[in-house]
Amino acid sequence: MLRILALAGLAAVTFAVGGLGSGSVSLRPDFSRAALTSLGQEYEQLQQWAAAIAATTDTMPTGSSEGARVLADQLAHLMLPLEEDFENTTAALSTAQLELVLPLWERMAFAHAGFVMLQEEAAALGGDPAMEPFELHELVGELSAVLEFAAEMQRQILNQLNTP
Repeated sequence: MLRILALAGLAAVTFAVGGLGSGSVSLRPDFSRAALTSLGQEYEQLQQWAAAIAATTDTMPTGSSEGARVLADQLAHLMLPLEEDFENTTAALSTAQLELVLPLWERMAFAHAGFVMLQEEAAALGGDPAMEPFELHELVGELSAVLEFAAEMQRQILNQLNTP
């Protein structure tokens, strides 16, 4: 819950900082495109994991909770870096860039709030001895949808930043 509030706070700070922009050129190096590209690659890798877990849980018989728990725990572990990578990507953007892409960035922030909730749910499933494979299958379906949304926002932001 604190992570979700932190993301909401980050969005509020983004609004506040956006109002302070002076229009002057920043002297710091621009790592924003590299950070956005890296984040997009992370979405792609996680999407591949989600597809593999979905395929695996599709073939697991009911009562295969141990295997499903291991997969859920692994998924939770794989999702952990997303929050920090999103924060680093946000920090790599200048105020002017954030102002330019703010509506898209807000959508991406909501997707990352979804990632936090899904990561917590995956961790909980990983510790639940009574969980069934279909529960993890449903979770990776939700994760895939959020990943597709976040990846689309990332592509649109990159396109908008690359347009002169």
